[in-house]
Amino acid sequence: MAKRPRDAVFTTVLWDGNSKIADFDHHIRRLNYHAERLRIDLPPNSEQLIAQTILNRANKYSDNKLLNITFDCISREFKTHSRELPNLRNCNIDAMTIPIKKWLGQVTGTKHGDWQFYIEAKDVAEQNGVDIALLIDQYSIIDSDRASIMVIDEDGVAYISESQQAVQGITLEVLTNGLAEMGIPLNKAKLNERLVARCTEIIALGTGIGCCKIISIDGDEVGQKSSTIFNKCQAYLAQHYSNTNNWTDLCEYSN
Repeated sequence: MAKRPRDAVFTTVLWDGNSKIADFDHHIRRLNYHAERLRIDLPPNSEQLIAQTILNRANKYSDNKLLNITFDCISREFKTHSRELPNLRNCNIDAMTIPIKKWLGQVTGTKHGDWQFYIEAKDVAEQNGVDIALLIDQYSIIDSDRASIMVIDEDGVAYISESQQAVQGITLEVLTNGLAEMGIPLNKAKLNERLVARCTEIIALGTGIGCCKIISIDGDEVGQKSSTIFNKCQAYLAQHYSNTNNWTDLCEYSN
């Protein structure tokens, strides 16, 4: 990974190990949006270049994996790196809070080249015996080291951070339609101590982590024992990823 924010822009996708990517259009839209915020000029045929890069390494795996797709501004090329899905996925997790690092301009909230802070935040969380780092500013949850955070209040209303410093999560974006179908209102707000204190559930959503329920923050239990909305979200996402229509065959871009 590059060391300066504007040296790179990236996204991490769910890959079948062969030629298919889940929610490819969502990832391309976010990649373009983040590149615009970072003032990075992507090639006009980005989709084709990404597809060819991935197809060159296809047919090597049979299980779903995470695939990092990075546009390197120095070499002006797309690079990919795969890794296994984590064991910690779609389960209950513990969290701790860490102050968010803020870059100037439009950098914070994008998937940029200087990603070391997020990697180190995850390491700090694990060194302290928990699973995820919640990134806070002015006593509010802004983001986490690798997932979007959604807080459910006692009325069954879902809240996500209103801050532009939160990375726009693809899994959360996918789930938004599901929340509407379930009749669960979704609002943007400050995820402050008051909202967290009266919540029933806190859910972390990400391509790698899947859909996890946060059961403690900084050693204090949060939410209720019941997992009504968490279970509904897990079921919706499982159905989403089992639907072949939500997977793009990159061979379509190679013709």
